[in-house]
Amino acid sequence: MNRLKNLWSRLRRITKINLILGTIFALVFGYIAMATYFGTASQVRYTSNDFPGAKKAATAFLRVSPFQRHIGYFNRGTAEAAVGDYDAAQTDLEAALEIAPTSAECAVRINLSFVYEKQADQIASQDPDQSQELYDRSLKTLEDAPEECQPKKSEEKQKSSQAKERVEDKKQGGQAKEEGTDDSESEDEDSQEKDSGDEKSSGDESQDPGEDEEKPDDSSGKSEREKKRDELEKRREDSERQQQQQGPGGEGGRSTPEKPW
Repeated sequence: MNRLKNLWSRLRRITKINLILGTIFALVFGYIAMATYFGTASQVRYTSNDFPGAKKAATAFLRVSPFQRHIGYFNRGTAEAAVGDYDAAQTDLEAALEIAPTSAECAVRINLSFVYEKQADQIASQDPDQSQELYDRSLKTLEDAPEECQPKKSEEKQKSSQAKERVEDKKQGGQAKEEGTDDSESEDEDSQEKDSGDEKSSGDESQDPGEDEEKPDDSSGKSEREKKRDELEKRREDSERQQQQQGPGGEGGRSTPEKPW
């Protein structure tokens, strides 16, 4: 009789332990499944152009997951950048960059560089100096990427190179526009002084008939600096036009950041 009681008591203890362990495993599994769902949902919603939904899913991921939090910040920052909320996107992507592993760092840097670039575009006409600083920050973000996350001939390397070229064009175009404004002002002053001098000398000198002969065309009278400035300005406009034509998920000049993980 005592043996049966001991056996029954042992079975009850084993059953309780199994129930406790089963409950713990179920909670852990459910927790992992929920975090995975929100992480995947942010990707799927971004791909379907549901950027607010992608942001909500990424925020939920950050609330429930203590692991791989760089994914949540990256996905949320990417969704914010896609709708033009660049200040919020900057905060989240910088947070992602601080904790991202080396293998994922390039993806974060490419999108963070995109955010700096768009911020510079927005203030290019109002504050050229600040715009140039943001273009420099965009380039530095790409240049500081470790080689481990962008091996040669990789997709990350190609995207980074395309972004650098695009930002360089915009930066040089902005500088050329500033120089052009300064040059035009000085040229106006020079032309006024020259005109006044010509008026004084025209009364004393007779016009030589040979001076009316047609002079060879000097590329519409443009200097080398003006030609270079026009070329850079055209490249910058072409880059902006390409970004406007490309929709979400397009290639080349991006109108939205790269897709989240």
